[in-house]
Amino acid sequence: MIAGAVLAVVGLLGPPREVSSSASASRDTPALGMVIAPHRVLSGGGELGIVSIAGDDLTLRLGFYGMVELESSGTLDRLLPYPTADIRYWRGLIGYTAALSLDGAARALLGEGSALEAEVGYHHESEHQTASNSGGPSEDVSDVPQVGDAIHLDVAARLRRGDVDVSVRLRERLFIPGKSSYAHAPGVDVEARWRALAHLHPFASAFAENMFGAYRYPDVFLVRGLVGAVVSPGVSEVYLYLFADVGHRKGLAALTKEENFGVGIRVAFY
Repeated sequence: MIAGAVLAVVGLLGPPREVSSSASASRDTPALGMVIAPHRVLSGGGELGIVSIAGDDLTLRLGFYGMVELESSGTLDRLLPYPTADIRYWRGLIGYTAALSLDGAARALLGEGSALEAEVGYHHESEHQTASNSGGPSEDVSDVPQVGDAIHLDVAARLRRGDVDVSVRLRERLFIPGKSSYAHAPGVDVEARWRALAHLHPFASAFAENMFGAYRYPDVFLVRGLVGAVVSPGVSEVYLYLFADVGHRKGLAALTKEENFGVGIRVAFY
């Protein structure tokens, strides 16, 4: 081995980042899940690191994510024997990411088990509707704003003290002119998790974002919080949570402002 050489380890298929966003209260978290009420929301998606290059003090991860979310236009029709509602809206998200974890700086500044990370990505979101199962005319959505394409930037930190992890993520989306109804969208994510038990972790998270409209479209915002427990059997995690939010809905209902309380479940990998 040559003196002073840096040993790099290349890995395939793993976590997309060091500071996980699986517990985020954002509606855009790519995972398999269901919000039971007040609106029925079904999501399927995931995020995966395709390749990682790790040195002593830095780790670079290149990844991909995708997600489809379906949402009822109205509230829940029936809870038993299973939750039902007339799904009218759906949206698709796809993106590519590059995340750089500052492992050496995190150990020196924050201590073992902590993390510092920066990420850049290119994201796309499209909004759609389906016909109602009960019949009737389709909704006119020709003037609803479209999210479109954006460059996604974020910086994140995880502080670990004993059995408690606290993570903070600052986000910014810079939308591509002519390919979106918005200009930019700053946001913040905060998460806390208690790991005292081996496979059951209480958690709480909060998310806030404001999307600044471009052209003639108005601004929209969302503030959302989750509280619940994580069952962590291995490479997957099951989140059972209650939520509260205030602000605008997503997709083709983006101009509708509401205050909601509800319950949901999410399954995330890595």
